[in-house]
Amino acid sequence: MFSDKSFDAVGFPSCWKTERELQDDGIQTTDSSYKEQESQATESKNAETQTETSQPQLVLDENVDYDKLAAFLRRICPKVITELDKMHRSRAFDGYEPIEDNTDDAVKKLHVLQIPNITPQSEIKVSCVSWSCTGAVVAFGYSHTEHENWCDHSGSVHLFNINRHDFSPTTPSKTLETRSCVTSVSAHLFEPSILAAGTTSGEVLVWNLQKDDDCLICSSATVPGAHREAVSQVSWIRNPDPTQQRPLLVSAGRDGRILIWQVGTHSGTFQLSDGFVILLEHIKHTGPGKTVPSPVGGAGVDMELGVTCFSFNKHDLASFVVGVDGGGLLSCSTVVAKPAPVRSEVPLKDPVLSAFEKHQGAVTSVQCSPHHENIFLSCGSDNEIRIYNMKQTSPVQMIYVEAGVVGLEWSLAHPNLFAAWETVNGCVNFYNLRTGEVISSLQFPALEKTAPITTVCCNPHSYHLFAVGDMYGRVVIWQQPTYKEDQ
Repeated sequence: MFSDKSFDAVGFPSCWKTERELQDDGIQTTDSSYKEQESQATESKNAETQTETSQPQLVLDENVDYDKLAAFLRRICPKVITELDKMHRSRAFDGYEPIEDNTDDAVKKLHVLQIPNITPQSEIKVSCVSWSCTGAVVAFGYSHTEHENWCDHSGSVHLFNINRHDFSPTTPSKTLETRSCVTSVSAHLFEPSILAAGTTSGEVLVWNLQKDDDCLICSSATVPGAHREAVSQVSWIRNPDPTQQRPLLVSAGRDGRILIWQVGTHSGTFQLSDGFVILLEHIKHTGPGKTVPSPVGGAGVDMELGVTCFSFNKHDLASFVVGVDGGGLLSCSTVVAKPAPVRSEVPLKDPVLSAFEKHQGAVTSVQCSPHHENIFLSCGSDNEIRIYNMKQTSPVQMIYVEAGVVGLEWSLAHPNLFAAWETVNGCVNFYNLRTGEVISSLQFPALEKTAPITTVCCNPHSYHLFAVGDMYGRVVIWQQPTYKEDQ
């Protein structure tokens, strides 16, 4: 209840009642009702289509000369059929299966290859490894670990096609027998069926693996001027003559000779194209700034210096670097060579242009960069890895490896990576060329039965695959993750 006197103030008496009654109620409308139905439509109709399809009319060009078309097919079909038949007979891609890219960040051990009768007690090591140009087949040679005098052992080369559907890590797809231990093996640059090897007896061998019976097509055993001592390295190189497409085979031996061979891969011809010899007179430095008198005694006196390794410049095919007994590193050329004053069945040349600062121990590996024009690596028994520029005699950088280093191999996937393997721990480390630091994430660890590593080879087709041989006769196939330099 309340009083309403709002109008009294202006002189009008109120005509409203002075009291009001109020009453609350929940609703003042009548109840509403509703009901649900699934459809309020009384009729429906469906139709599949409301358009009509039209068929396009094929319009022929009235200007087609069917006689010329037939003449073209008659001319081209025999050539196409010939090429198809050639590809059908080729064994280059037998069992080929593409390898998936590695997307993981860890190193993977893919296969451990080993011949069943080769054990750690056999005193037989993997002396050399090479991949075929297609990257499907890995070939490795065996050698005894000790040679007191002349080699009287038999040797062998075993080939495994890791892409075949019936691949077995203990059963090679092919085995090649040799008359002495195998020291080096090299697959042809373009022909996947051609393989070369060198032996302890000084023999250079070439096989054509497509031949089912006797696949040995060349041997230097009866060639005048061939090696007289153990072959230290064989390697196929591109022909420096731009008019010649066929690559050359180069061999080097402990007799100081570097021989260049022309090989007929199908005819089996084997011709000594050129011969060089490293003379003792070029090794004068025992250390930086120190010299000793040249031991040369005059023309006609044998003064060859054993070659331990060599590597040709990938950007200048006539230039190469040679490592020799006593730690010497020599810059050489095939075109600037001069006659050498040595006794030989064939004329030999002296290829040496200059000498780099030598190692204080045997040079075990030298590798010209496939990426950088004037850079090469070397290592020796003095536990040093050296980085050289061919335009200067002193090393650009030296890396000391406490455990010793045996060999080097460039990574083909990254221009600033190279592998180095030590003598003891059975590991393969990868170094950054610019910083000299070890990239720990790329290391190939030792196997359960640790053995010294003897050789490493990068796959020329699948750059992230490496074959690693050891003193127990095993070859391990490793897959490396992608490396980013800024990581």
